[in-house]
Amino acid sequence: MNEQFIETFQKTFGKKPIYHVRCPGRVNIIGEHIDYNDYSVLPMAIKASTFVLVAPSQESRIRIYNVDPTYPSFELSLPSDWNGCNAPKWHDYALCGWKAVLTFLKEEPRGFDLLVTGSIPSSSGLSSSSSLVCSVALATLYIHTKQSFERISRSNFADLCAHAEHLIGTQGGGMDQAAEILSLEGRALKINFNPLSSEPVFLPSDAKFVVLHSGQTMNKAASSEFNQRVAECRLAGKLLLKQNDKEWPKVGIVNLRKVQEMLGCDLSSMISLAEELPEEITREKLDELLGTEAVLSCLTSNTIHLTKFKIRARARHVYSEASRVATFASVCQKNDIAQMGKLMTESHESCRKDYECSCPALDNVVQSCLSAGALGARLTGAGWGGCVVALVNGSSDVSLSHLNVLFTSSPCAGIDGVNMS
Repeated sequence: MNEQFIETFQKTFGKKPIYHVRCPGRVNIIGEHIDYNDYSVLPMAIKASTFVLVAPSQESRIRIYNVDPTYPSFELSLPSDWNGCNAPKWHDYALCGWKAVLTFLKEEPRGFDLLVTGSIPSSSGLSSSSSLVCSVALATLYIHTKQSFERISRSNFADLCAHAEHLIGTQGGGMDQAAEILSLEGRALKINFNPLSSEPVFLPSDAKFVVLHSGQTMNKAASSEFNQRVAECRLAGKLLLKQNDKEWPKVGIVNLRKVQEMLGCDLSSMISLAEELPEEITREKLDELLGTEAVLSCLTSNTIHLTKFKIRARARHVYSEASRVATFASVCQKNDIAQMGKLMTESHESCRKDYECSCPALDNVVQSCLSAGALGARLTGAGWGGCVVALVNGSSDVSLSHLNVLFTSSPCAGIDGVNMS
């Protein structure tokens, strides 16, 4: 534990911390933008982490400070009616973890002082924001109960933290939180949804994952791009059911995995059915086909203003990426590192062409990695900037050191907390 971090807490708040939380970031090896469609993904936790120190306060307030002065200190008087926002600042990620635990415990808030530091690059697709959410949620749980995973299972805690981020306008599916909470040392994790479960995946010993920054960042919750893709997938699901004469709910959400189950098709068949969807469709036409109420149920405050939606390519990406994840897990067992790389590159191409979540900076890094001898490379995280993960054979002399390498990663364990009192 970093002694300087503890000293900073004592100088800032005039007391000793009682609890320390470490929550890793994550790199998604394969399976992008499919978790919120309930399809499996395959990330791993990384060494870079968020660290939190916390102590109870007798004051009717919570104080959330950051060691990095670029993140302004924040104080909230109690009781508070804070219940989320659509344009989150850094402290709002902390608050949604806090709020979710209070709702779970059905308790009134207690005052506390909390200090944050970390080593995960922000807005880089390595889930620094979700790591903060999870860290503060666990710290809040301890402040209120003096317990951590004795009070709630890791799986349920991951689900709680995933839903917490809905308070700040991010409609993600839970991959980030599951990876950061459920991961085991030395193994990647195949995460399944609805119900949430995980399977350790042993990676070939010569598989080396290199994480590189594109030089471009993006805050996914501050942009409508991420939530637009969520809406397009929901709309694609209802259109698929309608086009295939299947009874479908006029309101509510139907994700693309549920559509597959309702149609009784395999993934290959779903890719073919996706090809029958319109490439682009107007809001007016959607209202005509599905009904205004059904369309509105697929939208959020970040997407309700949109007048055009791309449907075919979004569904094609989701179904083809789900197929790639299943194949990737299988070839890991066979130690087929070359095929792993091929699948990663195919994933990037689908993200670039069909999901349109890449950008020139990411595409350039991917191409540079492949030209230097990487077996595969792809964007990781939501995209539109951030990082690339490249696979190289550790037994070879391939080097990516001439590029903007952040770190070479091996799988790490998930979140943990330490009682310091």
